[in-house]
Amino acid sequence: MEDRDYDSILVPTDGSDGALAAAEHAIGLADRYDATIHVLAVVDVDDVALTTPADTDVDALKSSLRARAQADIDEVVSLARAAGQPTAEAISPGTEETILVGVPHRAIVDYVEDEGIDLVVMGTHGRRGLKRVLLGSVAERVVRTSPCPVMTIRPEEDDTEA
Repeated sequence: MEDRDYDSILVPTDGSDGALAAAEHAIGLADRYDATIHVLAVVDVDDVALTTPADTDVDALKSSLRARAQADIDEVVSLARAAGQPTAEAISPGTEETILVGVPHRAIVDYVEDEGIDLVVMGTHGRRGLKRVLLGSVAERVVRTSPCPVMTIRPEEDDTEA
């Protein structure tokens, strides 16, 4: 079996325990391969459309969702810093941070293709909702459609109830 060299590792995050467990693995791999960590949060527009009342202030909602996504990214960056990994383009060199708006699995795969990512490390279980039950998990869809290897990590305490 051939040993791969990973220069860029993507960690999609939604702030869940699964995403944080995956981030810890990605940080170790980045250290081993001297790779750049890309941390991506995707604001899922479909969930917003299904659950948002018509009289909602859209600008305030967008701002709130972006702030939540940034907090999720910051948590991964903090883990990397604690492990001694160089982090964050704007915060420190070595990590790229991105927030996208769209359908999570599509946005992740598009990012992989656009940025030439070598490996995706993501949790098997993220935030839950009706859409996950009906359409399958984001991780499943990324595994099926990603042009690069995808490592999936289960959270330590796997709560499999939807």
